Amino acid sequence: MSIVVFTEKNKAASQIAGILSGGHFNRASVEGVPVYDFKMNGKEWRIMGLAGHIMGYDFPEQFNNWRECDPAILLDTDPVKNVTKKPYAAAISLLASGAEEVVLACDFDREGENIGFEAKTIAEKVASFPVKRARFSSLSASEIKNAFANLVEPDYNMAMSAEARQILDLKMGAAFTRFMTLAVREKARTKGVISIGPCQTPTCGFVYEREKLIKNFQSKDFWKIEAVFDANGTEFTGAHRGGHISEKAKADEIFARIKNCRKGLVDKKSVKQALISPPYPLNTTEFLKRASKFMGVSPENALEIAEQLYLSGFTSYPRTETNKYAEDFDFRSKLVAFSSGTYQKYALSIISAGEISCRNGTKDGHDHPPIHPIRAASRDDVEKSIRMPDAWKVYDLIARHFLANLMGPAVFEKTRFEILVGGEIFDVTGSVLKDAGWLEVYPFETKNDKLLPAIEEKEEVGVKEIKNIKSETTPPKRLTEAELLTLMDKHGIGTKATAPSHIETNKKRGYFETKGKTILILDTGFTLMDTLDTTVSILVKPEIRARIESLIQDVEDGKKTLESALAEGTSLIKEMYSQLYSSKDAIAARMAGTITDEQVTTDKKNFVGTCPECGRILHMIKTEKGRFVGCTGYPGCKKTYPLPKAGALTVMRSQECSKGGVAVLKVANKYNWAVGIGPCFTCELEKKCFPPEVVGPCPACDGSMFLISVKDSRFLGCTNRCGHTQSVPKGGRLTVLSTLCEHCGWHMLRVKEKDKDAVEFCANRQCAGKKRISGRIKQN
Repeated sequence: MSIVVFTEKNKAASQIAGILSGGHFNRASVEGVPVYDFKMNGKEWRIMGLAGHIMGYDFPEQFNNWRECDPAILLDTDPVKNVTKKPYAAAISLLASGAEEVVLACDFDREGENIGFEAKTIAEKVASFPVKRARFSSLSASEIKNAFANLVEPDYNMAMSAEARQILDLKMGAAFTRFMTLAVREKARTKGVISIGPCQTPTCGFVYEREKLIKNFQSKDFWKIEAVFDANGTEFTGAHRGGHISEKAKADEIFARIKNCRKGLVDKKSVKQALISPPYPLNTTEFLKRASKFMGVSPENALEIAEQLYLSGFTSYPRTETNKYAEDFDFRSKLVAFSSGTYQKYALSIISAGEISCRNGTKDGHDHPPIHPIRAASRDDVEKSIRMPDAWKVYDLIARHFLANLMGPAVFEKTRFEILVGGEIFDVTGSVLKDAGWLEVYPFETKNDKLLPAIEEKEEVGVKEIKNIKSETTPPKRLTEAELLTLMDKHGIGTKATAPSHIETNKKRGYFETKGKTILILDTGFTLMDTLDTTVSILVKPEIRARIESLIQDVEDGKKTLESALAEGTSLIKEMYSQLYSSKDAIAARMAGTITDEQVTTDKKNFVGTCPECGRILHMIKTEKGRFVGCTGYPGCKKTYPLPKAGALTVMRSQECSKGGVAVLKVANKYNWAVGIGPCFTCELEKKCFPPEVVGPCPACDGSMFLISVKDSRFLGCTNRCGHTQSVPKGGRLTVLSTLCEHCGWHMLRVKEKDKDAVEFCANRQCAGKKRISGRIKQN
């Protein structure tokens, strides 16, 4: 008989086995899964790592066919939880059959508790034994030994809260996604899935709301008057007290009165000391925001790296709501560990300052301490253990943040001048960093010092320039990932563990993308959100999801049973589904149109442009009766344009029609065609749109010789069509150069044939310079 321990992952199993056994353990394999064996206190111990969730919910098989199953039925159907990773289930059963006690040692949060209960459910099918729980926040030796010396009962309510989330998310995601996808497929040929998710959709909704503000923003003009001052050889800038002046006449009147002033008087001066306190300790949301903002690491990658740092024993558990340390937290021993190596300077300065105090936050999730380093490490230590890009950057952020929490405030000296110029007040502000404090260890925050000269009240300063600057209001900026995480946290969308995955899901679905740190919503995402906002706005807004998250929390807190929370949550989902169903036609039509337009736009060969009638997409269409340009808005929009009957067509994307044709096409490399106008050779503006490549004056008349290219030939012809022509080399790439012939003034030509050197020459037969061709060129 043995004590069997189940951890969340194999790496944690090996770490815990090493700690409990003092490094003396054997590695075995059960059903292909690693198991670590050792003896402790006269008992056999066997520790096995799971692979995260090894069971998952899904609907019974008869509901798998999307077309044969009404999505609404899923809302009244209980999903079934089945084993998804069979080798792990088999290994659990074998270990449990010889167990006298089982210890669940998964991560201490909702999902970890639920994963432990999955192992417990499988194990209890083969034997009966007591089940205990080891709770810890890091894989440090002291914490692991303490956790196993003080085992507790598994938390059923916490495990069931995760169960509630899984079931409600599955019901809503499956029913709504199937409904949307099938509705759109009735109107558009697409194999794509229109994904709707209980957290994914309101997450995209935040990005949509910001984009809507940007699209609807109407800028307004304003004027601001600035002065450039000079004192003791130092230039500095001041802004007129009026700030942004919306009336041009008022700005002009002020400017006219003072524009010629060359002296200003320092009317008031104030100097204040400002203290900038260190940031609060890191909880998960703040960590993800700072990793994105300062390191440029996406939330999903940051959380994965933090997970690996935790499993490797470098940092504490990365999923926590808490941003305050316990009163008995041992800061000194941590600092002693950091008193050599990369962070030596900062650790020693904190220790030498005397009493160690931390700036704590206000959130206590009663689960784990804030994210902090468990041991001091070098870049080599981290990069050897964790083969992931940015692993060191993330560790460095966590370590520096921890040290910053224990350091003093940054001290700034803020100076303010009020300078009178012709009776008008100009404000000048600046600040100087006097004591870096915590900023010394935290280089990520910018220190915008603005140095000002040493001048006093009633002194005169020079006025070098006064400007009346016209500007306009600007729309709000697009969200960054850090700002999106803040909104999600504020409105209860997702959890500390799942928030990054909801952002990534939207990216994978093609609803939005990131460029640098900025999030850009894509056409499909905007149209989907806009459609839902006008029909079922409750889906886009965060309120319903927040209510469901509240239900899940009630299960964890023991205020509601799993069954009652599922019933209430399902009722909310049904309410949303009813609104979605009643708007089916409108939703499907808009989404189908967007999908069709995107498909046409990516077909560069046939995409023509934007329809002037409805704003949809124009493209070339071929039928048995011929070809034409039509609109994707058909049958609602019947706008069409004729095309030439024969000849390959190429859209000239860089060419615009002077008469307003929607696009210009090249027809079989023979002539050009303006869509909506006709052939360009019949248009009096052809030479304006397609100016000829003039080589030189025509020898026979007052016209100009230009290069003419047809399907099988090219030659020089006269712009007056007098009949004078001249041959040019038949083969190779021919270019009219800006260089002029020194003998006759014609533009030189350059010909480059394959596998031969380029040759430059003058094509004028009557050129005074007899050697017009350097090299042998065969002409027609």
